[in-house]
Amino acid sequence: MKIVTMVTAALLVAGTAFAQVKTITDADKVGVFVSAQEVADAVAKLPKNPLASVPLMKVGPYNLNIEHRLGAPAEAQAGSIHDKDAELFIMMEGTATLVTGGKLIDAVRMGDNWRGKGIEGGKAQKMSKGDFMLVPAGVPHWFTDIQGNITEFSLHLPVK
Repeated sequence: MKIVTMVTAALLVAGTAFAQVKTITDADKVGVFVSAQEVADAVAKLPKNPLASVPLMKVGPYNLNIEHRLGAPAEAQAGSIHDKDAELFIMMEGTATLVTGGKLIDAVRMGDNWRGKGIEGGKAQKMSKGDFMLVPAGVPHWFTDIQGNITEFSLHLPVK
């Protein structure tokens, strides 16, 4: 019980410190604007962990996050499958390879998602600043060959 309490407290503190989710108002129902400064502020708050994520906005079932990934240690970059969401990646900074398809290695179910150590097979696509890729729901995906570090937008799009 003590561990659960400590983890919950840590998540609440982290959520308060890092989550600057845009508040959606009635005026936003015709379009949601996020300024370049708001994006830069969110990027500045990203911790320098091997994989860090900060929510930028949530509109209904749609979540837009900014993610920062370090190339080392490479094993920190797990492969994923999202059963109910497609995921759109837009590369903001850096260069990496996004592998899609294939088979998730040592897959473990985590709610509606799967995580694994990487992917066997699949299609490798080099991504650089300005590139984007849509990964359909149910398709394994994994960032590898990260050159230094990358920062990307990740938009989850519910489809099921």
